[in-house]
Amino acid sequence: MRRFRSLVRSATLEALAEPLSAVLFLVALIAVPLLPAFHCHQFGEAGRLPRECGFSALLVFGIVFATASAVRVIGGELSSGTAAAALARDVSRPLFFCAKVIGVLVAFALFSVAVGLSTVASVATAEMGEVQERLGYAHVWLPGLVSMVVLTLAGFALAAVLNRFFRMRFCVTACLSVSGAQVIALALVAAGAKVPMQWSLLPALAALAAGCGVFVVLAGALAVRLPPAAVTTGISLAALSSFVWPVRAILPDIQMFWLVDSFSYGGAPAVGQLASAFAVGALLSAFWLAVGSILLERREIP
Repeated sequence: MRRFRSLVRSATLEALAEPLSAVLFLVALIAVPLLPAFHCHQFGEAGRLPRECGFSALLVFGIVFATASAVRVIGGELSSGTAAAALARDVSRPLFFCAKVIGVLVAFALFSVAVGLSTVASVATAEMGEVQERLGYAHVWLPGLVSMVVLTLAGFALAAVLNRFFRMRFCVTACLSVSGAQVIALALVAAGAKVPMQWSLLPALAALAAGCGVFVVLAGALAVRLPPAAVTTGISLAALSSFVWPVRAILPDIQMFWLVDSFSYGGAPAVGQLASAFAVGALLSAFWLAVGSILLERREIP
């Protein structure tokens, strides 16, 4: 278990240390509050657009972040010879593969939590703006919007300061800092907004993350045998298939995990919908973990 935890920790740090990871954290957490503020028309209720932005950010940026991390953590170590050194220390290949994939999933979970907190705060900001608009002020609650954007940028700037003066790893620190900034921003929005917070968004976003996690494990399994370009192509085709023609036996049907429409006009997804999404995500992830372990077991590693 000590070796397993060590491999998971190293994979998590390696996934967060990717420069693309820091960029995706920043762009996603800036896009969630800002995009609803630039809308020109009101599409239904005030909270609809920020909810759509939050779910879309998790789906699009999350798959890109996690796929690139899985390719680097698993495929990169196999091609560079790092995996051979680890496997020479009495670490079984299935254990190595599962630990590395779980490490990437931990990094993806951090990204998902940050996007979830930002989405809850963004929805409250939009609904508070609707209250002010009825009073003749504005269509967006500026204090909440400004606090979310400024704190996210401040987290990124803090990572730069820590890297410059204390030699801390910039990308890892940036991912952690901008994620922590969402907690502070949400607390400020919850304290100032005079609207109910939609905490039920968090389990629905977690269900979507469970579906995206299948692509993470799939990317890791493909990276065992394929080069990065082929893995990226395969994940792109798999994601497209999940929207257009899902092969439910091996790939998630995104419609099962896309529960944002359940929140229209005060609604919420049923417990059965959430449970089904989590169960399907877990089963498909376990399937691709087994496939990846078998592929690694049968691969020759010099």
